[in-house]
Amino acid sequence: MYLYNKGIRIARLNRIILTGVLSGTAFASYATQSGTDAASRTASSPSTADTAKSNATDKQSETMTVYSPKVEKEAGSKTTISASDMQKEGGNDFATIMRYQPLISANGSATGTSTGKSSYDRGGATGYNVRGLEANRVSIDVDGVELPAATDRATSQSSGRSQLDTYGIGRGDYLDPYMYGSVDIASGATDVANTNNALGGAVSFRSKSANDYLSADKHSYFGYQSDYDSSNRSWHNGITAAGGDETLRGIIVISRRDGNETENHHSATVDSNPANWHSNAVMASGIWQATDSHQLTATLDYYHKTNHTQFPTWSGSSYTGYTRGGTSYQQNESRRYGVSLADRWTPENNSVFDVLNTKLFYTKTEAHDFTYETTPTWTWANYDTNTFGFESSASKEWRNHRFSYGLNARQTSAERPLTQSGTTDIALGQPQADSKIINIGAFAQDTVTWDLAGHDFSVVPGVRFAWQHAKPENLDRLMSNNSFVSAEEADSLYGTMTDAKVLPSLSFLYDIKPDLTAYLQYKRAAQFPTANQMYGAWSTGYSYAILSSPDLETETSDNYEMGLKGQLVEGVTIGAAAFYNNYKNFIAITRYSCASSPSKCSNVPGGISTIYQYENRDKAYIYGGELSAKFNLGTWFGQADGFSTRLAFGYTQGASKSSYSGDKYIDLESVPPMKAIVGVAYDDPSQLYGAALTATFNKGKQATSTDTRKSYNNSGSDVAESTTEYMRVPGYGVVDLTAYYRLSKNVKISGGVYNLTDRKYWDYLSSRNIEAPTSTDAGTDKNYYDQQLAIAPGRTFQLGINVDF
Repeated sequence: MYLYNKGIRIARLNRIILTGVLSGTAFASYATQSGTDAASRTASSPSTADTAKSNATDKQSETMTVYSPKVEKEAGSKTTISASDMQKEGGNDFATIMRYQPLISANGSATGTSTGKSSYDRGGATGYNVRGLEANRVSIDVDGVELPAATDRATSQSSGRSQLDTYGIGRGDYLDPYMYGSVDIASGATDVANTNNALGGAVSFRSKSANDYLSADKHSYFGYQSDYDSSNRSWHNGITAAGGDETLRGIIVISRRDGNETENHHSATVDSNPANWHSNAVMASGIWQATDSHQLTATLDYYHKTNHTQFPTWSGSSYTGYTRGGTSYQQNESRRYGVSLADRWTPENNSVFDVLNTKLFYTKTEAHDFTYETTPTWTWANYDTNTFGFESSASKEWRNHRFSYGLNARQTSAERPLTQSGTTDIALGQPQADSKIINIGAFAQDTVTWDLAGHDFSVVPGVRFAWQHAKPENLDRLMSNNSFVSAEEADSLYGTMTDAKVLPSLSFLYDIKPDLTAYLQYKRAAQFPTANQMYGAWSTGYSYAILSSPDLETETSDNYEMGLKGQLVEGVTIGAAAFYNNYKNFIAITRYSCASSPSKCSNVPGGISTIYQYENRDKAYIYGGELSAKFNLGTWFGQADGFSTRLAFGYTQGASKSSYSGDKYIDLESVPPMKAIVGVAYDDPSQLYGAALTATFNKGKQATSTDTRKSYNNSGSDVAESTTEYMRVPGYGVVDLTAYYRLSKNVKISGGVYNLTDRKYWDYLSSRNIEAPTSTDAGTDKNYYDQQLAIAPGRTFQLGINVDF
């Protein structure tokens, strides 16, 4: 059924793994030889990665030089989740690593659901939702290189419901959490130094490094991790090996996962659709201290996931009613290849900079979907990207100033081929034009610090220049299945888009005490249009086209935040923030009939009767607050040494309003309901064992439909009230119990029971667009079917073992 040569696939994987293993062996061999020479000048080493030292030292020329970013006090809400945190909290995939974050979560769709997607769209996570913004409005990168944008439906057909502006291929299938040493989260508009502009924030995955495991007195490390997760009956096996000395060191990380569908709650009347999947990930990185002032880092990265699914085929329409019958089969292939070379230059007595970091990078991704329908019809839909670029940043300290500045540039080419065979009434066209997008940016920032009555006070002005140039390519392929539009006509409709933005920022920081800082900040942010918003498709068989407005502009926002972070008193750490964000030129999609809106179709060939147009339709605002705190009870009560409690709370409100006559502000459906996390934990002071009990509470919410905006005929009349009613997602509370125990110095077991009380619940962000069912017949009521399919898993468990040397 699946037209894929497994032998070629396995051979390719074996070659990659073999290359990585040989590289790691070479590093380890070099480390052994160098370590023998260095043994007399190094002290005893820690036993595991948890105790490995990573701080730089310059006591003697023979010691290992390990650079890490200088910890600077800065404004804004920033969170780091370490590899240890991910394992301790059961974070083993794109979504669950954000399990206990108050205003950050992953949303997506279940395999086989019909809500907001066509039968060709894969299930899974679209991206991250941060403070009410999601998908491409939140940047996701690996070592600074952004992942491909989530793209519109995987094919062009009317049942795909393009007017919902949904995504057929998300951003959650390119990552394996085991490969990363930490995940850094910046909530709100991105900093001026971030090369990836985004309105909603940034989630950055930092690859494991030899510096995480080695130090001047530890020259080798080996770690093995194995885990089982009952929610999708998945097994994971991972190996991390590092070796080296002060001159040359390296690391190799290998991860393998095998699993099945994530099962919904056992009380659901519809079972999750069958699936089986596996993934392989390999990363090798080497660090060479070429001279006293130059440190070079080279990294190779490979990821491949294969997912086989099957789900029902629906027939009928909203007018005649639906019937569930027959089975469709789908195979999804996701691949990501990456290579980078970085140089850190730390010259002596340089008047321009103290540190200059420069990196060259190349990333290739492939998302290939093959679908077999019972008609029978075979459809192959691909989404391939190639990105290369460079980034360079420098910093200089002078008197009470800390200057930072930098440049970056990248080019991304994307292709969306689609082929089809078998029995089909109407041939489908390419879902999106191929494209090439060039981004160039520059930034400058100065942190000026004074002593104000014995307290540090800093003013941080900054500015970023961002420029994008986009153009469609290979338009002859886009037009291969229609006779209404030539490639030349399409080129005149699409054309190129070039835009530039100047994005200022200003922050004030005041140290109430050395370890407690209050801040106030303003940021201007911009979000350039993505390729699928600019270059849609022509579905001439259904007589409609997906186009962008000829006047499409960049989305912008003004962001205000004030907060407090640090150690409130001894034993209490806190992070609190209140924010207000105002957005303009929000891009949304509207359906126009050429008969009732002829001006919208003046440049469209006569064979097209309907267009779906991306346009700067809405303005919006979001405000809210978040609080996180940890209390170490042993600070006040000696008998409670090792006990701690945690509290996290997030609240947001937001609304949008279109530019259409008579419209009003309506709640933003992407804004999540209120969330709170409360937990108590015990960690033995000697780290022998520990346990945690964590409760998560979510308020219920019902999304408000804005479908009348999407079908507004622009005739001068007011926008009508929507009659579409989405299901109300009820509030819920779930309790998780996690624990670990160290069997020996080198062996640790860990695990957890999640949803301990077996609570039945829905995730709001992933279920919000399911319309209220009118029956309980899963064979004819698609809304009821989708509702049951979206119920979250019941009680599940994880169990794992770590061996470290």
